[in-house]
Amino acid sequence: MLDFESRQLVEELAGTFYWGRLKLEDTDAELVRKATRIIEELALQDIKEWQMWRMDFRTVIAALRRRKQGLAAPDSKTLWGYGHYVSHIRRNWNHPTFKLESRFPWLPEAKELLESGDSYGLERHLMTTAWNYYSRQQADRPYSFSDVWLYAVKWDLVDRWCCYNADAAKQHFEELVQAGLKQSIEELRAMA
Repeated sequence: MLDFESRQLVEELAGTFYWGRLKLEDTDAELVRKATRIIEELALQDIKEWQMWRMDFRTVIAALRRRKQGLAAPDSKTLWGYGHYVSHIRRNWNHPTFKLESRFPWLPEAKELLESGDSYGLERHLMTTAWNYYSRQQADRPYSFSDVWLYAVKWDLVDRWCCYNADAAKQHFEELVQAGLKQSIEELRAMA
């Protein structure tokens, strides 16, 4: 029910900010350039604020992962993060939580989960943090495009979380195996 321009904006925002739309081949520099352009062009202040939060969130996690890989603090010319805390993180690279634990209360637990190798626990913690943030937000105007975007962001989180459900994944796998076996049996019968 969105007009063409609104649908285009949703796709553009989703390609940069949705949890599951980022691709492994997307470099940090490409994502930073794209996010910079989109945020600068956004006229809707509430969505701009939400997207800045998402990029700050992503930047902190990217910094944790870079440091876990043994990388030194990125120099000021490297495009690796976007948001309010890029310089702060660089200056506080050797502090366990970059001295951001008061700004991001979820950060100490995220650091521990990452360092312990609990990727499922980390993903659950990050998605819960994002859900809690977006659930507290309200659009500047009810029934606006911002309301639609906020709904879409939360829907994306639910969709991603459902994909991570181990029991559902196991059942889906078993269904695929059964379907494959059934098809193979039918093909064998057809050849006989």
